[in-house]
Amino acid sequence: MSKIYEMPLDVCDARPRQWWLSPFSLNRMNFLVVVVIGAVLGALDGVGILFEPREPYKWQILSAATLKGVLVALLTGFSLAATTRWWSAMLTGALYGFTFSLVIYLAKGGPKSGDAAYVIPSGIITGGLIGLFIVMWAIKTI
Repeated sequence: MSKIYEMPLDVCDARPRQWWLSPFSLNRMNFLVVVVIGAVLGALDGVGILFEPREPYKWQILSAATLKGVLVALLTGFSLAATTRWWSAMLTGALYGFTFSLVIYLAKGGPKSGDAAYVIPSGIITGGLIGLFIVMWAIKTI
């Protein structure tokens, strides 16, 4: 008289979902697309450093900005569900972008650094765009 436990069907397809996968898992997003979105937008966020003639660490800063974009994209992608609305994805990405930008701002000396104040607004905008592009191109919809 024991009832056999039936695995719930995944929202995205007809395969049974494994019990250890959360609703916010890799089977709902295209991992490579998320990484590419983060890398491209992170590089676009940091490419302005190449036009500063006095900066000795241009390629290191560009690499760090690209890595920041990839990390923000991965955190945003793992936080979104297949039914997430575009504005909620933008807010989630902007929150993660703000958090990473705040860390960079404080690491550069906070208010004592004259150029570090530009890091936070660009991080918020980049994070919001990352969230929007992820929900448009990388999240599976029903």
